[in-house]
Amino acid sequence: MEIDVLKMLERRDKWYLGGGNRLLWTPPFPLHLDRPGAWDFVSYFDLRIDPGYTISVVDWGVPVDFVCVDKLWNPATLRSLFRSGDLEMLEEKALLKEDFLVSRVTLKNNSKEAKELDIVVWTAQQCSDSDSEVDTEIIDVADSGIVFKKRLVKPRRRPYPAYVILALEGKESHNVSFSERTGNLPNFRLSPFYEKLGNDGLIERIDTNGINREGLLYIGLYRKVKLAPGNEAIFNCGLGAAPDVEEVVKAARKSLACDPVEESRRNWESYFRSLPQFSIGEPYLQKYYYYRWYGLKLFTSSVNESFMKHPAIAEGLDYFRAFITYSAQCHMLETRWSASPEVAMGSLLNFIENQRDDGSFAGHIYVNQLQENGFYHADWGRAVMELYRIHPDRFFIERIYGPMKKYLGYFDRVRDRENSGLYDVVDQFETGQEYMSRYTVVDPMADRYGWINNIRLKGVDATVYVYNLKKALAWMAGLLGLKEERKLFEESAAKTKKAVLELMWDDHEEIFYDVNPVDFKRTGVKAAVCFYPYMTDIVDESHLPGLKKHLLNPDEFWTEYPVVSTSVDDRLFSQWAEWKGKRHNCPWNGRVWPMTNSHMVDVLGFCARRFDDRLLREKTVELVKKFIKMMYYEGDIERPNCFEHYNPFNGKACVYRGVDDYQHSWVVDLLFRYLAGIDFTENGLTLDPFPFGIDFELDNLTIAGKKLRIRSSKGIFEAEYNGKTINRL
Repeated sequence: MEIDVLKMLERRDKWYLGGGNRLLWTPPFPLHLDRPGAWDFVSYFDLRIDPGYTISVVDWGVPVDFVCVDKLWNPATLRSLFRSGDLEMLEEKALLKEDFLVSRVTLKNNSKEAKELDIVVWTAQQCSDSDSEVDTEIIDVADSGIVFKKRLVKPRRRPYPAYVILALEGKESHNVSFSERTGNLPNFRLSPFYEKLGNDGLIERIDTNGINREGLLYIGLYRKVKLAPGNEAIFNCGLGAAPDVEEVVKAARKSLACDPVEESRRNWESYFRSLPQFSIGEPYLQKYYYYRWYGLKLFTSSVNESFMKHPAIAEGLDYFRAFITYSAQCHMLETRWSASPEVAMGSLLNFIENQRDDGSFAGHIYVNQLQENGFYHADWGRAVMELYRIHPDRFFIERIYGPMKKYLGYFDRVRDRENSGLYDVVDQFETGQEYMSRYTVVDPMADRYGWINNIRLKGVDATVYVYNLKKALAWMAGLLGLKEERKLFEESAAKTKKAVLELMWDDHEEIFYDVNPVDFKRTGVKAAVCFYPYMTDIVDESHLPGLKKHLLNPDEFWTEYPVVSTSVDDRLFSQWAEWKGKRHNCPWNGRVWPMTNSHMVDVLGFCARRFDDRLLREKTVELVKKFIKMMYYEGDIERPNCFEHYNPFNGKACVYRGVDDYQHSWVVDLLFRYLAGIDFTENGLTLDPFPFGIDFELDNLTIAGKKLRIRSSKGIFEAEYNGKTINRL
């Protein structure tokens, strides 16, 4: 099975570039894509190096005003073609694994006369005396460029240093000029170099002093290019960043000397080849399978730096480029299918190594700081057990068992003071699902508070996650031979199960509800989290009519593009992302969130298998198909996406947020478990594909150290596990 993934994902409307660890180029609202270079900010973790750099070509003292006439993107390269008269520039940008954003520039002279062109690669970095603002300090002149130290800042965060290099292959001269601020644009005429460029290049001088530190530090590198008629010249340039000078200089030297397009291509192709190879006879599912793997790599960081100790995946771009508990559970479910468990395990280990004294986990792990007051609920128990099925590792279980016991202790001690078996949500943010009636029903001011723990709500989602954790700890204790502890966790899980059935289940309405701990009455707010118990053994067959009555009801949750986060008949429901009359960034009062859909597919799929329900099997298939097709711009097969949330009636994404490739759900995991049919029971691996009616072939997948290959063609299902033929369930 040979699939050219880079070619498959090729398109003309995208610009994100990744492939390194610390550095990333994913500006959400770029203003300068049609200019050579990368002037829109470059991300160093979740901090900004702003601006990046630009490439100016000067012909006899006159800057060449190029026009971008074509662009082509794939995960490895952004190719931009520029023209101005008889001069052509092809720029191929890539972000190399050395954390260097490089431009491979090809200049072609289409005229009948020779040309001698001046090339200036430059940037303009902010300087300031204030510790709370970005500052730039020149460190050294390298053989290929100039190294400068950035003080990167964010509100309420400690400053963080980065060493940055601007580099140009074949550099002949350089200039650094300090200036009062002006329009900071990639316009050569606004820079000091417009006047300081002479016949022999830039004036070789570094000026960084003034009467104060406020201003712009212009850094320029120069070389000359001579072009005979019809000829072309090729050179590399770009910007890199690292925690020390030696590393960033080494990265620049290597990046300038190589063919960066080929290096990036090899990096990405090697990654895609390492994955389970999945050929799917349906174009939307086929492309999205590999598109999701692209997004996971895009935001993967494998560093041992400050608070980030293990490889893991950030939730998204810019300010989402942190390790976040709510999305880490998703990354564990997705990357457990990789050949190595390193990222899946690291997704939990980062939080364990930074565990708070009270046993809880920080909501966000930034490279230079832990979030002090933030917290997110997450289904750690399920994620750990699912990971173990693919990569059984007793040492990992031994490593996490104690910290996860401590984590559960926090919930029992702090989040269930009544000893009810149900667990508190204390602000709207910690569920990851803000702006919903489920919070304002217990406190009308709940949507006004920040991360200040001002409400109390016995949440269905929080309680189900803790229930799964108790079940997982009982299983871990059994695996480790701790019989007494296993018994205690089993009893605790049984207590929570009983409480959910007695206090959260409404016999008349046939739905689970959050509970107000003031009087232990159900809130009556219908949200998608009300179905979370169906992903567990809390429910039995008697609960299925309620699931079908509500989840599959078009007047409640099953909209044209299911599943809405809050029921359509909720008094604060809005399909427009509006909360009380104003469009919000992250509302959960009626939008379709991929995170919700991942849960809902499992709600349907778990119950379909457990209760052998044909309708639920069919609805699982329907939801998977609708879910994935929704994540394409206007249904365009060439343009997959993954935004935070979507309109439930027209399927349009929250493009206004600028946050694409948001890793806040699981998709790969759903395709393996329901399309390919991979399931695990007490007897081990079983194959139970759902009725997609799609031919597929799955190869290069290892489960518990054994190779699994599955093929389904024209209704004939074949599978081979560890060299032996196995049958479907």
